[in-house]
Amino acid sequence: MTGPGIEPGIYGGSQTLCCDTLTGLGRPHRSPGVEASLPITRTGELHLEYFRVKGDTNQYAAANVDLFAAGYGQGDYLATQFQVQSAKLYLEDLLWPHKFPVAKFRVRSLWEVEWLQIKTGIDAPYLDTTGVSAATSGSHQIIFPAFGLAAEYAISPHVLLKASISGFGLVHKADIADAEVALSYRRGMWEIRGGGKANHFKTSPNSTEYMSATFAGAFVGVRWHWSL
Repeated sequence: MTGPGIEPGIYGGSQTLCCDTLTGLGRPHRSPGVEASLPITRTGELHLEYFRVKGDTNQYAAANVDLFAAGYGQGDYLATQFQVQSAKLYLEDLLWPHKFPVAKFRVRSLWEVEWLQIKTGIDAPYLDTTGVSAATSGSHQIIFPAFGLAAEYAISPHVLLKASISGFGLVHKADIADAEVALSYRRGMWEIRGGGKANHFKTSPNSTEYMSATFAGAFVGVRWHWSL
């Protein structure tokens, strides 16, 4: 469930010649996601995560804008929509304490590669009556390494509290960040998890337009642990 955050927006980059800003492209809907993990060492696991979020809205242009080679005038009625996809492959390894048996409280390091893509569509339906389409679209993507830490505390043999944060960015370039807090209960091969997630991104501003957003919300998930 997506909650408080900053809706995706289009902003003028360093190569813009005019007005390339349109914010509030739509409130995000519910975001499905999947994950898989594989233990590869005694202390490390390889994880793969994917999520997708969509949103749409209608608004009036607050000023003259030129977006993805299409121009709209102040007051034009615009229908906007977006789709964000993200995939992340990362290694989670025990950082502290590096001993066995593992203590109730431990810290893990995160070594990631993350891909994120955002696609945007804009239409001015009342301008289409001229026979010329007033719709336009564009997309941006980020492929970045990312680094982070995860702290977890075993409340009981079956209950685990975990918090993690990771990210990467370059000055005057793109940046990306993820955060999660989760409480999980495991019994046998099944695990139920719940908590909060947040994702922030900004594509490179060294272009005509760049895009930025911050998503946050609560989640519930189910894991199945395959065991030989």
